[in-house]
Parts: sequence; C-alpha cells; structure tokens
Amino acid sequence: MRFSKAVPFRPASCVGVRLSVTKKGWLVIAANAALAAVVLLMALAVPRSPYLIVVAPPWHSDSPVLRIIAEADGTIVENGRFDWIAIAHSNQSEFASRLMKRGALLVIDHALAAGCLRRNST
Repeated sequence: MRFSKAVPFRPASCVGVRLSVTKKGWLVIAANAALAAVVLLMALAVPRSPYLIVVAPPWHSDSPVLRIIAEADGTIVENGRFDWIAIAHSNQSEFASRLMKRGALLVIDHALAAGCLRRNST
C-alpha cells in the first residue's frame, strides 16, 4: 500500500479567502468600544462620597441647582463654573437619588470633575 504525501487540512470555505474587516465591521467594533467606555465611565461616576456634583437643567434662568439641592436637604459647598453646576454635601444615604427626583440632570462623585468646576481667575 502506498501512502501519498500528507496535505494539511483546510476547509473548503477557507480556500482562497482573505480575511478583512469591512466598513460595517469597523462600525460594529467602534460601537462596542464606545459602549464599553460609557459603561466604565458610569461605573466610575457612581456617587460614593457625601460630596456630589449636581448638574441642573441649563435652560432655566432661575438657577435651579440651588433649589434642587435645598429641596433634597443638602448644603452647597461650592458653585461651579456655570450657574447650573454646584458641589453639594449631605450625610444622608439617599442624597443622590433625592437630587435626581428633584430635577437634577446629572449627579456624579465630586472627585471626578472637581478641577473642571473652578472659575478662571484671569
């Protein structure tokens, strides 16, 4: 019995096929990466300390951030660069959820963006 030369196994579907990523493939990859980044940032932004950054709706002219913080039984620590951003404090456990219920658009831990809140002194 005569044996023929060994040929490596290759499925018929892979013969002559060059793998490449299309535009649609790159869009899927980019969308997944963006979603992963958003989830990571949201996990980092979860309020963990009694000091929180409160962002109120900027389209109101009556400075709602002060009203929102007061109604949530908090105190204002520092005003932000804009009238609709402030750092608030409360030792109560559900402070962040009370701020959201009173109308805050965003409530995040102050350690993430405290440097961005300062007004320019020049």
